[in-house]
Formats: sequence, C-alpha cells, structure tokens
Amino acid sequence: MTSLHAIIMAGGSGTRFWPASRAARPKQFLPLAHGVPLLQATIDRLAGLCNREQVWIVTNATQAAALPGLLPDFPRDHILVEPEARDTAPCIALATATIASKDPRATMLVLPADHVIEPVDRFQAMLRRGITIAQDDETLVTFGVPPTYPATGYGYVECGDPL
Repeated sequence: MTSLHAIIMAGGSGTRFWPASRAARPKQFLPLAHGVPLLQATIDRLAGLCNREQVWIVTNATQAAALPGLLPDFPRDHILVEPEARDTAPCIALATATIASKDPRATMLVLPADHVIEPVDRFQAMLRRGITIAQDDETLVTFGVPPTYPATGYGYVECGDPL
C-alpha cells in the first residue's frame, strides 16, 4: 500500500467573497466553518485519513507569512509557496513534485481550503473509497458537485459510463 498525502490549495485571494475577504484576509482564513477558519476546518477533515506530517498547504508568499498566526502548530516545511499565482494545475504540480521527491509512490488527495463540507463522516467515507481506487497507479479519481447554474469559470466534468 502507498502512503497518503493531502495537498490543500490555499492561495486564492477571495475576490468572489468580497467584501468579507480581501487579499490580506482571504476566504480560507475566515471563521466560516462553525467559528473555525475554513483552512483549519479542511485540515481537521483529514483526521483519521492521513498523518498530519503528510498534509501540505500550497499558497502565495503573502498568505504563507500569515499562516503561523492562523495555524501555529502547522509544520513550516509543509507550506509550499507558489513563485507566481498560476491557478490550479501549477499549484498541484508544485505540490506533486515536492511530494514525489520525498515519497515517489504516494497517493495524493487534492483539496480546496475554502469549502464547508458536511457531514464529515460521509465525506471521509467517499474519500476512502476514492483512495482505494486511486492506489492502482492508473486511476485518477475526481469528486464533483452537480451544478445548480452555469458557471463557465469553473468548467464542467462530463461523466461517462459508471465504473
């Protein structure tokens, strides 16, 4: 069995959540998950799935500088700073390269830092199922939410036949 690492994407500036969030205080830093910052809630959702030493945060330099105040116990060497904001794929590539250099056979979860996901036990059950499938070294597992309106900025996943 391969080891599991979690990548938390936390570099967004929260422009769609204005005026509550700003570049210096993005949505993932706001206590919107039952009084807990969304980034902390994302880390907490991983409890029991992977070791805390295998959780990584990818963010920008400004937000990385603020993380010690928000997450005082989070290991600094697991905060990856993007050299330049280039959106999702480069963020994941940076984390993947870092993790692969330390653990080439790792299975990785990629999670956004700015979501409220409940109930956590059902979410974790789905993640466990996806992790099992992804550990075959051939399969990429993607979770999605059926759209309620057209949001072309996010793109769409077209489903094929069930596996």
